Amino acid sequence: MSARHRSLVLVAALLVTAAAAAAAAAGHDAHPAEVHNVLERFPTVQLRWENALGSVSRSRGIKIGYNASELRASGDWVEVSWSGVRDPQPGDLLALYAPPDAFKQHQAPVKFVNASDAEGYLRNGAGRLPLRLVNLRSDMRWVFVRGGEQPTVVARGPVLRNANPNEPTGVHLMRTRSPSEMLVQWTTRDVGQPVARYGSSPDSLAFTVPASSASYAAQDMCGPPASTFGFVNPGVQHTATLPGLRPGQQYWYQVGDQEAGSWSRVFSFRTPPSPGADGSVHILALADQGVGEVDGSFAAMEYQPAADVAALTTAEGLAGAPVGGHYSLVLHPGDLAYARGYGALWDAWLLQQQELAARVPYMVCIGNHERDVVDPSHDIPYHTIDSGGECGVPYAARFPMPTPGHRDQPWYSFNHGPVHFAVMSTEHHFGPGSPQHAWLEGDLAAVDRSLTPWVVLVGHRPVYIDADEYGEQGKQTTAIQLQEALEALLDRYGVDVAVAGHHHSYQRTCSVHGGVCHLGRARGTVHLCVGNAGADFYDNGFQQRPAWVEHEAQTTHGYARLHVNATAFHIQAVDSSTGQVFDEAVLAPRQQDPAAPSTTQQQASLFAQRAEALLAAA
Repeated sequence: MSARHRSLVLVAALLVTAAAAAAAAAGHDAHPAEVHNVLERFPTVQLRWENALGSVSRSRGIKIGYNASELRASGDWVEVSWSGVRDPQPGDLLALYAPPDAFKQHQAPVKFVNASDAEGYLRNGAGRLPLRLVNLRSDMRWVFVRGGEQPTVVARGPVLRNANPNEPTGVHLMRTRSPSEMLVQWTTRDVGQPVARYGSSPDSLAFTVPASSASYAAQDMCGPPASTFGFVNPGVQHTATLPGLRPGQQYWYQVGDQEAGSWSRVFSFRTPPSPGADGSVHILALADQGVGEVDGSFAAMEYQPAADVAALTTAEGLAGAPVGGHYSLVLHPGDLAYARGYGALWDAWLLQQQELAARVPYMVCIGNHERDVVDPSHDIPYHTIDSGGECGVPYAARFPMPTPGHRDQPWYSFNHGPVHFAVMSTEHHFGPGSPQHAWLEGDLAAVDRSLTPWVVLVGHRPVYIDADEYGEQGKQTTAIQLQEALEALLDRYGVDVAVAGHHHSYQRTCSVHGGVCHLGRARGTVHLCVGNAGADFYDNGFQQRPAWVEHEAQTTHGYARLHVNATAFHIQAVDSSTGQVFDEAVLAPRQQDPAAPSTTQQQASLFAQRAEALLAAA
């Protein structure tokens, strides 16, 4: 372990201890084992500040400066320097606030670093660090925090002006249910006159479409920190639909404000082939990612490998699939940013993913760290604090998936080349009699196998997983619940593959039903867990690996590639530290069992009517 890494671990321990003490003093259980992101480790609750911070004498002689006077674009690097620290300590921090004096309202910082990251700081009380900043649509400033039992802001730097608060940030594409459309979203500070313009060449963006605009507020959340000290003004999310697209074609586009003339860069994307058995598609799949700081700040913390995964998937998304062809979809089944109520991390994660998501449509499902509440009256099967009070609000605002349109029912389906995707929420009730179960049965019953010969279920929590973890929310407990609720549907309608995350590992099963592998795929579903995209590992498999596990990697970060045509479903697992494939399997089409029940279009219609009735009553 390097000296810098040891220093980071020490500071993390000091901060967790301080945060736990503050929470205990305030009468709250800190749950230190449930701390997930860097901002949760900052002592926001007990932070004090000294008066007259602009005065050198009252700021203990500490000076803070930058090599820039303004932030021009999200992702810009600014060198922060400081000097004059007497008796430098390992727990000394520099914290970034937006707006500049948000610390006076006991708001959380949007980023912080350990002062001892700078070489020689503990010897001479001075240092400098290059740090990457995210455009949060407001001015900001760095402050110096002395650690210890009573962390205190003892000096503040000048205000770093935001020169471009209406820069289009977080640009990302999404599918609709129509193969001739693409959805694009971006964020700015003001509403303005948002539009997207696009065309068949970068020099001819001949078509312009208006965008709808919306936002959310602290009072829309269901609890702290999302509704209190973790809230950061999210700006305005603009969403535009690009219609009239032809399958398998490349298009270029940019987004911005038509009146103000502020535009994004020009991006390009390629539409998927038309739904049908004749096409082939290439897909990237990853889950449980989080934010990895590319400037190395708090590199010892969880999620740092997320930066490598983002870089590698972006490179693949731009270069094309190694087997030939272009990637036309990203699947991310839950636990996206791990913001957990700290709004700045949504912007940081979208910046991390933008180079990929602005070029390849990014389809998601909701995970436990996006949506849960403590109130048992809400329609969810688990009552925890995993989303930090977000209750799915930022998730729904930033990723408007093609759901049936009912409030807080984030399940949906779409066709993509030869694949039908049914995307469920494992964070809502999914058992027989629930609106979601009725919807899923109706959706699967209506699949036209001559059009989409492959059917894939996507959900955050896995139906099968090698995890020796029980209890109310244990990975194995919820897997058993999902098996009891859904496995009959998967069997009845011949679901080929189920893609999930939640368990921080890569795992692939045989074609399994009822805990038994079925050769020739006459029965059963292959379950794929891709929860290894950044979060710390669990490494808690059973002492004896279950017979239905064909491959697993409990301590390898990475992602999966899916290459699919009418005759093969090709799975490759990639190690993000090496770029090498460490697991590979090719599934042949399911062997039809003549004794298996068939479903007529009339039955499918009845299921759809039943689902609509339950949804309307919910």
